[in-house]
Amino acid sequence: MNARPLLLSALALALAAAGRALDLGGLNKGLNMLNKAKEARSTLDEASKLVAVIGPEEERALGETVALEIIGKFGGLVRDEETMRRVNLVGHALARYSARPDHAWRFGVLNSDTVNAFSAPDGHVFITRGLYQTATDDDRLAAILGHEISHITGRHALRIIETGEKGSVLMKHVSARSGDARQADAYLNQVGLNTGKLVKFLVEKGFDHPTEFAADLDGRALAVTTGYAPGGLRAVLEGLQARKGDPKKIFSAHPPLAERIKRLPAAPVGN
Repeated sequence: MNARPLLLSALALALAAAGRALDLGGLNKGLNMLNKAKEARSTLDEASKLVAVIGPEEERALGETVALEIIGKFGGLVRDEETMRRVNLVGHALARYSARPDHAWRFGVLNSDTVNAFSAPDGHVFITRGLYQTATDDDRLAAILGHEISHITGRHALRIIETGEKGSVLMKHVSARSGDARQADAYLNQVGLNTGKLVKFLVEKGFDHPTEFAADLDGRALAVTTGYAPGGLRAVLEGLQARKGDPKKIFSAHPPLAERIKRLPAAPVGN
């Protein structure tokens, strides 16, 4: 009798028993989890690549569109020649010492009595007529413009868009695997930013408090580097704090004045 068939049968039975002992179902589950992890990593890689999408050309196109919407929302631009000359003189002096000195910077005064300032990607800086009237000297004006310049050099608005795009990509993959399509679609609508939503965010909500506090300090440092007094921003904020009127008209998209003042370095006497 040939023992080879018996040996092969015994080996097959042994392998089957070993398979049960190793729990092949658990092994398959582990492989599925590994595949899902690879898919997730691929999704994250795809999302991270979007940061590089907003290059100079995209920033320029976006900046022009956002700037036009801000101008339209706040009554157009003040056309007074002396006002425009002063704002551009101080603004370009600051820009020369900024992180983007060779950029095509543009400065304007919005024809609105609200007290606020805004920036748009690609070097658009705006101050409202109401805030401009509080800038009784160039130190104060430099502090205001320096804050907005810091938002642009820090790419703060672009970071919002980049984050929103990442969220959209991730949720597209989630919705493809989700049984609740309506919930996924609702989330996509929240994270999907367009120009209108960005302008609304900048005007009504603004950046988070840490970003605003950082822009205060960076703008102050830029003003000092350019040759303006270090106490310009403090003077502006304390002057606004002492005013009476509707608080909603004063830096509505910024942190409370008291919090901003508290985080500024103490200025020398007379500054």
